[in-house]
Amino acid sequence: MTPKVRGFVCSVAVLTSLSWAGCGSDQPLCAQIGQQAALGGSPLALTWDAVLLRAGDGFVLAGLDGTTVRWGQLSSDGVISGESAFDLPEPPATTVGVRSLGPLFAVTSKTAPGDQLVVVIGFGTLGHYDVYAWVYDLGSTVSTQVLGVQAAGSGSSPVRLVVGSSPDGTRALVAWGAEGQPIQYQMLGPDGAQVGDQGAIYGSLGQNSIPHWSCLDTTQNNASNLAVTLVEAPNSEHPLQPRWHRFAIGDDGSIGEQVMIDMKFDLTDCRIVSTPTSDDGQLLAWQNNASNGGTYFASLTSPPPDAGPGSTDNVTIHPVLASASYGGYSQMPKLAWIAPAGYEFTLGLAQSRGPQVVRFDFFADPRGKTLYLPSVSGNPGPVSAWVGTDAVYVTYLDMPGSSTQPDAGVPAGSQRYLVKVLSPAKLP
Repeated sequence: MTPKVRGFVCSVAVLTSLSWAGCGSDQPLCAQIGQQAALGGSPLALTWDAVLLRAGDGFVLAGLDGTTVRWGQLSSDGVISGESAFDLPEPPATTVGVRSLGPLFAVTSKTAPGDQLVVVIGFGTLGHYDVYAWVYDLGSTVSTQVLGVQAAGSGSSPVRLVVGSSPDGTRALVAWGAEGQPIQYQMLGPDGAQVGDQGAIYGSLGQNSIPHWSCLDTTQNNASNLAVTLVEAPNSEHPLQPRWHRFAIGDDGSIGEQVMIDMKFDLTDCRIVSTPTSDDGQLLAWQNNASNGGTYFASLTSPPPDAGPGSTDNVTIHPVLASASYGGYSQMPKLAWIAPAGYEFTLGLAQSRGPQVVRFDFFADPRGKTLYLPSVSGNPGPVSAWVGTDAVYVTYLDMPGSSTQPDAGVPAGSQRYLVKVLSPAKLP
């Protein structure tokens, strides 16, 4: 059965100038903090780059502390349990562009959602990389190797490696490949068992027909499924702009529905985020370093239920934030998430003074005052977020002083937060 293909650009609205997110002081906040929890001073809570992984009704928090992997379960109200630690199985390789191939983390389920951690690492030398995955039970330092494959020879093309977890915490998806070559992927189930055969994106195309892709990533599809996303460089099909391409991966590892959005504006440094919406749509945001550039968004909406035969998706694209407003591209905070808010949307930005939330309608008009998440001294570490249907959960390490590098050590007095951000469909 041929997978359904959606998207492209059916209806595009493009502004000729960028907006600034500032609003008058009499405006309501664009979003609200529904809950704020300090996670304490455990080694896991103080791990600089810990990531947030959805697992059923709660989360898993996992990160690398030197050569030690730390992880544990995290309730939605900010309680860590079952904190575990083990030595990194293998040192990861560094590829072209000084990009480390791991460790990357996902979760599966043995008896409960997220009670197993999947650790994925790529290692080797230029032109020959291997991708390995191990699974650890909560509280154990003993691993089981569940994946060991040779990545395609890359030559001078960068090798990319990504992982993702289904929101129900029962499956993990590993995808890898050298840019310009087919992308291999494998779904893993309970105990890390391989689900279905190893799949390939672009596997049926000849070498000269494979798009030059970059920005490989994974994203949730719905309550149980996952997807692989990437950006294709301009080619004969879309000669003037890059194309965002999403491949839904079914429970059996097969490629399902595909969604494509012609982005109209360039992308720099893979600064891009995306999320599906509950009405079978998509939200996408990205940034570039053009002299008059900044942050852009795209919204894909499905036809209404009563639409006639032949109806198509509608895609709207707008620039929303000018990099000049931040002092240029190098000073513009990176994107951390995009989330729906009724008929509007919010962007999360990894601002130096604390994660920043801004809101726009689909005409790129700013809505409400900027919300800053808590930071005692304006020195947060990396931001990790999970976008749900009714809230965004955000975690980051808030550090006193000016240290922002993991090799400098976590200063005394640091605190990790879990913040629940609410974006009501309508502002007061």
